Amino acid sequence: MPDPSTPPSCAAAWQFVLSNEDTVPPSGKITAEPNGAQARLGINSHAWPQALSDGFYSMTLADALRYAASIFETYYWRLIEGPQLGTQLIASKVADLAFNAGVSEAGRILQHACNRVFSGPNLGIDGIIGAETVARVSAIVATDAEALYNAILAQAAGFYEVLQAKHPDIFTPQLEAAWQRRLQIRPPEGAS
Repeated sequence: MPDPSTPPSCAAAWQFVLSNEDTVPPSGKITAEPNGAQARLGINSHAWPQALSDGFYSMTLADALRYAASIFETYYWRLIEGPQLGTQLIASKVADLAFNAGVSEAGRILQHACNRVFSGPNLGIDGIIGAETVARVSAIVATDAEALYNAILAQAAGFYEVLQAKHPDIFTPQLEAAWQRRLQIRPPEGAS
């Protein structure tokens, strides 16, 4: 059982996200995206045009890993309040959702999930993981982290289904199936 007094680790969350974005150990392989962008270690040049001018796609693997980890920590982990999300299991899953679906969508998924399992007043759904959301996560995790984790999975699965149905030309059934498979991968529960 993980120590509940140990805050979730950014490094552990990044390793989980990276395992979903690349091979284990990471290869750093550059892939072509359907929109003409390049991707490496989960960093897509369409979403991160600065990566092109920074030379990310031609860096050594070691340098690219540091670069990608810095983006993850600054633009995902900090924005989802990762260290405050109760357990490594919850924090890593929310971080993975943020990296895949965006920080705001991950926040909305978490807020909806909290509302599903908490019997008090509902959180507002604004996609911002602030003090109220963190407090609600803490209250839920203190009694049943697994219920919150399962509610996050259910909420995210529904989001992917709706996204594919609304935009089948962009989000193909194959892409949705890949996202649903990724969603079912359980993060390690201890910090590394």
